[in-house]
Amino acid sequence: MSEATHQPHDKLFKTVFSNVEEATSFLQLYLPPAVRDLIDWSTLRVVEGSFIDEEFAERESDLLYQVMLYGHEEPVLLYLLFEHQSTQDKWMRRRLIRYIDRAWDEAFKLYPKRADLPPVIPLVFYQGEESWNYSTELADLLPEFARNWSFVPHFSHILIDQSGLNPQQVAGGLRAQVMQLLMFAAYHKPIQEALILAASLLVQMPETDGINYVRVFVRYLLATQPHEAVTEFVDTVEQFAAERGKTIMTYAEELLREGEQLGRIKGELHGELRGELKAQIEIIEKLLQSGVQWATIERATGVDVHKFADLKQQLDRLRAASLLGLPVRSPTASN
Repeated sequence: MSEATHQPHDKLFKTVFSNVEEATSFLQLYLPPAVRDLIDWSTLRVVEGSFIDEEFAERESDLLYQVMLYGHEEPVLLYLLFEHQSTQDKWMRRRLIRYIDRAWDEAFKLYPKRADLPPVIPLVFYQGEESWNYSTELADLLPEFARNWSFVPHFSHILIDQSGLNPQQVAGGLRAQVMQLLMFAAYHKPIQEALILAASLLVQMPETDGINYVRVFVRYLLATQPHEAVTEFVDTVEQFAAERGKTIMTYAEELLREGEQLGRIKGELHGELRGELKAQIEIIEKLLQSGVQWATIERATGVDVHKFADLKQQLDRLRAASLLGLPVRSPTASN
């Protein structure tokens, strides 16, 4: 299972849909009525963990829910996979069955003596630039002559394709609607209509004692839109509710200051690393100039000829990163 990612889409998706009310409203829209009406929605809860492949952590997010059905004692799992990439992926179905198998592994950890596998209903949420045209059936990945064989896996998922969605058609709870509109603006052009609708909904959101969703949405905007678009969004909010617009601008300014402070801290850390590396390299170079052999240097410093070359490359990368404002790995990360 992958660790939490710092992707802004992932953070927004999980923050909003970890809210049981928002998840319930959204899932009810897309499940087949025959399944939806069997579910006791008051029992829905989020199952902790992520099941996606580490290499896809920047492109996918997921949430697993457990619910009970009326008249049944065994739970059902709802698996929501968010594909936050701009294009469709033919092989996503293959990964999806792997993720579901990991969810089953988790179910066995919780109840090792279970008699049955819990049913898993997979939903794939996609907002990319191009529409999703691939089949939802796993067997369609096989050659056509083999697709109907009884001994090959047959499995399909519910597809929530919002690539061609008109912003006016966004549905769900208030927070989920704002989330979808902000994501729509991140993936599609033009963005004005989506942001205006998001602003009109944002002013309707009540303040709560828990998560500050307005701040969450502002953080996402700053991560995905140019500064001018954020300013226009705030101006639009002020047209609907002046006080809420001022609050949003305050959040935006605070978050921008946080970003500047983080940049300064990173710069200071890189400066310290450069200083340490430079000092270490200079000491070894002086030893070499004095005729000290590598065997002696290695015993004294723990650095051999190959590691010395690596240290010099790391110093060059730190210097380049400082000039270009790029992130770099710490020296220990490459060893």
